[in-house]
Amino acid sequence: MEKNLGIKWYQTIDSTNSQANRELADAPHGSVWVADFQTAGRGQRGNKWESKAAENLTFTILLRPTFLHPSQQFLISQIASLGVLRYLNSKGLEAKIKWPNDIYIGNRKICGMLIENSISADKMSASIVGIGLNLNQREFSSDAPNPTSLLLETDIPDNSCHTPGKSGDSGKSGDSGNVVPPQKSYNRREELSTLLGYIFTAYSELEEGCAQELGHEYIANLYRLGEWHQFIEIETNAPADMPVEKMAAGRTITARITGVDPYGCVILEHQDGTVQTYPFKGIRYIL
Repeated sequence: MEKNLGIKWYQTIDSTNSQANRELADAPHGSVWVADFQTAGRGQRGNKWESKAAENLTFTILLRPTFLHPSQQFLISQIASLGVLRYLNSKGLEAKIKWPNDIYIGNRKICGMLIENSISADKMSASIVGIGLNLNQREFSSDAPNPTSLLLETDIPDNSCHTPGKSGDSGKSGDSGNVVPPQKSYNRREELSTLLGYIFTAYSELEEGCAQELGHEYIANLYRLGEWHQFIEIETNAPADMPVEKMAAGRTITARITGVDPYGCVILEHQDGTVQTYPFKGIRYIL
């Protein structure tokens, strides 16, 4: 992991991405903002990210990838996704990347990202990489259909846990059927340090010229790669809060993911053999 990272940890803040934007002019590459609780945490398509206070990892990394051309900005999404993927793999979990950068365990979402890039002339000047990783949360109250957490998906080694202040929490079964003892949880500061190590290692690989290898690794780990599934085609002017049933009206297709192009568009093969690319927000999975 890069040395001398500037990590700022807040009990409560509106959004770590917003704070990174406020400090963007002066903050150095590798700066990190972390929050116990975000009052206005943001996800893709304007969604709010649900996270109970002091249970998960909600943080933002500032990168300054000035060696990249603006046309290569999707590489930042790739290395951030691969960093989280490798971290979860180290925990014994078979994670997958749900294009463009959600991270899934089976059919359950464990991590989401919001990446905001800044461009200056012919180069990338900054990337604000916001990450929400469900770490210790046992119960989810929002209408999100498929959340999970690291705690629900793993057996915690005794040397990786501590006793939180709330001893009355009830355990909950994850996909594996394991019941989590209420007194156990992951140490958030230790896990953040480990996760940052994986992300910055992937970034270093990119900086050293391994973009092609990273791209292959990203595609090989795509959620539902090569499988026939239904998707919803989304009109370019569709509002972010449009109900799924309205989006799906006459626009449901059956296709399979075959890859991602250099600009980050997902490539789908339709049942009639035609191949089509879709930009971010141009397609939605049906889970």
